[in-house]
Amino acid sequence: MKGYGRASSALTVVNAFATGKGAAVGIELWTEARVRVTSDGIRGRIFVRGKELSDFRLIRATLEVMREFIGEEFGIDFEITSEIPLGKGLKSSSAASNALVLAILDAFKMELEPLEVIRLGVEASRKAGVTLTGAFDDAAASLLGGLCITDNKRDELLKREEVEAEPAVLLLPDETLLTEELRGRDFSPIAEYVEEVFLMALRGKWKRALTLNGLLYASFLGHGVEPILAALPYGHAGLSGKGPAFFAITSEPERVAEEWANFGAVEITSLR
Repeated sequence: MKGYGRASSALTVVNAFATGKGAAVGIELWTEARVRVTSDGIRGRIFVRGKELSDFRLIRATLEVMREFIGEEFGIDFEITSEIPLGKGLKSSSAASNALVLAILDAFKMELEPLEVIRLGVEASRKAGVTLTGAFDDAAASLLGGLCITDNKRDELLKREEVEAEPAVLLLPDETLLTEELRGRDFSPIAEYVEEVFLMALRGKWKRALTLNGLLYASFLGHGVEPILAALPYGHAGLSGKGPAFFAITSEPERVAEEWANFGAVEITSLR
């Protein structure tokens, strides 16, 4: 039995670290998973932008979740290929767990409602320890696209809306920051301000919200806000997740790319 699944990257509108409530929007960078169901074990390869990785924590956790859900012991041969850089705050783990859940369901000829697929992927991410909040917002935007606003404590989708396929510019500094490195960090000093930003997004001002969110979290996490300020004349800009990736939503992507050339690698994609 063989199966296939794919899910996308996403950008942070409101980071859920401080309050447990967040928002994200999908973009056109993709992760694909192909599986073949076997009698037992895990065998496979992971390629991220052409580089092979050896960390199977998320794969093992996803397989454990899916065995329990399906009620059957089985193994997988798999291949995961991803366009999403790791450790940048661009939801690579959410995309991988979503894609793998979809591929296993496809192999077993099972169809689920999208929110149930997302919940399985979130459970796997929690088991693997690659999320602080459960990342239900990231997983929802990764699978569904558009703007997704969620309560991550309850795994509840509060609001989803379609978005225009506007250009999105990504700033990808050389360094990486893994989610587990922030475990135990106290975000309470910024919680009341993040709550206001979240309510702004819920009221429809999500592009303003993502900029304020970026200024708050970039300052708090020590990334600096210079990239956001440099991009503001051309649109809206923020910090994606824990960073270090910044992004801008703009009708002048080439101008933003020029402004960001000295900060690190720059790519242009679009919302989805």
